[in-house]
Amino acid sequence: MKQNLSKGFSLLEVAIALLILSTSVIAIYQVISSSTISTFELEDRYIAREIGNNRVALMNTIDIPKGIGTREGVIDMAGFEWEWKEKIDKGPAINIYEYTILIKKKSSSNYIYEARGYLVKK
Repeated sequence: MKQNLSKGFSLLEVAIALLILSTSVIAIYQVISSSTISTFELEDRYIAREIGNNRVALMNTIDIPKGIGTREGVIDMAGFEWEWKEKIDKGPAINIYEYTILIKKKSSSNYIYEARGYLVKK
């Protein structure tokens, strides 16, 4: 009549439980960090798109291109400096120009937004 008085978990059970817990915590951390990074990237793309839309509106109204060529500049928006570069080329018809606008953060080396379209010379 020998009774086994050991109660509780074995070392192997504790090790497996810690492995499962640590894997779950790492997976949750990666999801949260990638979501945060994606949110910042999405915000940057949105701001760059708005800058591109502003440049298109200016090209159609106040800052009309004189002809083919390139222009560039810097603008402050949402607390950051953004660089824009416009390229104006001949379009498919006589009075039509094709434009390309590239936008990036001043501190970045990669453009994050590109807008393309056509302008009608009046």
